[in-house]
Amino acid sequence: MARAPSGIIDADSGETHGPRPVPVWDDESRQSAIAAAETVMRAYARPNLGFDEWWAQLQPLLDQKATADYAYMDPSRIIATTVTGPAVITDDTSAYVAFVDVPTNAGTYGVVLSRADAAAPWLAGRFILPEGVN
Repeated sequence: MARAPSGIIDADSGETHGPRPVPVWDDESRQSAIAAAETVMRAYARPNLGFDEWWAQLQPLLDQKATADYAYMDPSRIIATTVTGPAVITDDTSAYVAFVDVPTNAGTYGVVLSRADAAAPWLAGRFILPEGVN
């Protein structure tokens, strides 16, 4: 006898969705959050690029809200051009969200990352300007 699929069947697509793996803070999660913050900051801090090239490299690293928030930003207004040191996780209260400080030539930016589950990539939701910059 055929076994019924476990999980929830999406009414629109007919796909079966099972439980998502719950993330935890371990060495792999920490390293992937730090790497994601450094990668997204390097993509963001490129004021010399035209919008289309800048956006093509940055947008895949952003979550849905950040995609909407930064879609009309002028990259020439970004003051940072280089990541100058290793990123540091400053808040890991939730295993789904990481607050990471990334040092740049224009000061330390904050990057807020999130992930949907343990198997999902970290995506940037917000860039926080260095203190004293507006």
